[in-house]
Amino acid sequence: MSAATTTEEAAATSSTPRERGTLKHTLPRRPIFLIGLVWAASATLATMLSLHSLPSVYDTSWQIFFGVASLGSASALVGLVFGDSLSHSLAFGAALLIARYCSGASIVEASPPLVVAALASIRGTRAIISNLDWEFMFSSTTLHACCLLPFLTAVYLLIASDFNVKAPGLFSITPSCTVAFITLALMHYYNKNRAHKHGYLLTSEMKSHAVFVANAIILSASLMTQDEPFYMVIVVFLLGSMFALLMSLFFAGVADSWYTVGSGQFQMVSLDSVGMMVYFFWPAIIIYFRFVDKYGDYIGGKSITAFGYLKSMGLLTDSPLKSGDDIFSFSFVIMLAIITAVGVPLFNALCPLGGYLYSRAYTHGQPNTKQVALCISYSDLPKDRTTLWAILADRKKEGQATAVLNIFVTLEDLKMHPSELKLIAAKGHKLSLEPTEFIGLSLFQKTAATCNIEFAHYEYTEVLGEAPAWLLAKSVDAIGRHPSLFHKASDLGMKVVYWSTLVKVASGKLTSQQKDVIIGDCQDKNGGSIIYVTSDNSTSNTTAPLCEVVGMLDEFTFESLSSVARDDPTMVL
Repeated sequence: MSAATTTEEAAATSSTPRERGTLKHTLPRRPIFLIGLVWAASATLATMLSLHSLPSVYDTSWQIFFGVASLGSASALVGLVFGDSLSHSLAFGAALLIARYCSGASIVEASPPLVVAALASIRGTRAIISNLDWEFMFSSTTLHACCLLPFLTAVYLLIASDFNVKAPGLFSITPSCTVAFITLALMHYYNKNRAHKHGYLLTSEMKSHAVFVANAIILSASLMTQDEPFYMVIVVFLLGSMFALLMSLFFAGVADSWYTVGSGQFQMVSLDSVGMMVYFFWPAIIIYFRFVDKYGDYIGGKSITAFGYLKSMGLLTDSPLKSGDDIFSFSFVIMLAIITAVGVPLFNALCPLGGYLYSRAYTHGQPNTKQVALCISYSDLPKDRTTLWAILADRKKEGQATAVLNIFVTLEDLKMHPSELKLIAAKGHKLSLEPTEFIGLSLFQKTAATCNIEFAHYEYTEVLGEAPAWLLAKSVDAIGRHPSLFHKASDLGMKVVYWSTLVKVASGKLTSQQKDVIIGDCQDKNGGSIIYVTSDNSTSNTTAPLCEVVGMLDEFTFESLSSVARDDPTMVL
């Protein structure tokens, strides 16, 4: 009896702490299985929609449609899982290249995304692509205009061209416009009601990449519309991308509304979302298609009669676009292309899907704890830290040596400044790892990413005498979003951290807007915020901004990441 008890106690002691409210050991260890399910489902839905909407005069087998839709879905999922637009650009161009080549057509139309990806792999041109200021492009007004204008144009042309649901010889867009509207509505709702109002997960260079890639995708799609026999190729391809984006937005939006903490809770809520999809949305889709099959021709005929009556009364005039089928096709394709081009980076700015699937990732900790984590990279720390250490020491609470500052260090920092890092750790501050910057496409940096983090993990242990607990998922230039990096971090026992509030210092002090943002974000959730302070240039001194953050949040305590985002916290309501 005592021997059995001792064995059980030893097993419990050696096991990893359980994450409360998760399915940590339930889902497959290799997320490729889950990604494959989403890929197959989105490609199947796109194929069904294409076959249903395509008039019978087209003699096309479902296998061809499924193949093209699969390529489109796969390209979008690469961008969503890798978390950056350059990977999406390469995957989009390569997939479209395969679709065009198999169709026996020119491959020039697929070149713009590939050109952007190629330029990003060269140091000189990458600096240009990464350093342009495109912040205004990510405002809510701009995002709404980019998506809604092509959609409204397509709807107008649908009405002006007297389309019915089964318009002979033409691709009926009524079901596709419905799916597009749902996708746009979900994008708007998710972005407007996101949990972290000022926690976009894209750095400035990633936003710049997204704008270049979006323009390349739209240009490629517009070139495809010039080749009428292959108009259906780009339509089915973009429908596959849109369905992959729609499903990802649904899972992420539901999880965000529940304010999930960490990968375990995200996966648990996503599993519930699958049940919701199977029991509610799939039947709704089937009923919709049955309704259109049964009443589509009747509604279309009545609509044409009604339009004719209104025209005879002088209430409507013939549209000059009535016979412009090529203009209509162009508007429809551009609508689908913009949804994909804007939707993928918007999703990456809101949800770290790759981190949630391949590691134990956190964008925030538990709310209602009155604890926040203040983070900064070692390279952004001021040279003279006397004032900063004094301010932090004054804000310590009972049992603390100092208010904790979480500092991210690279392999190079560990090799060049071991003594200084030891002194910082001795003061009570917490050091975590940060990947080293590399030039090139992160899609091909698997070996570099895993080797870098292994060496950094070993060096950290040698210098500080303990294993690192956290890894910063920085930006694409630092290969900090590669799934292999996340997987290796998980194998090494590290968690991955993003941020809930991003503060970029440009002038050596915080602006009034940044102060309001920090206070508002922390008070909104009453704790659990992860504030990441970074400098826009090497000349900015971060002493004043860090001290201002510490001084503003009097009612909160500054803790380590492991205290703010805990595995098995007490339940505080």
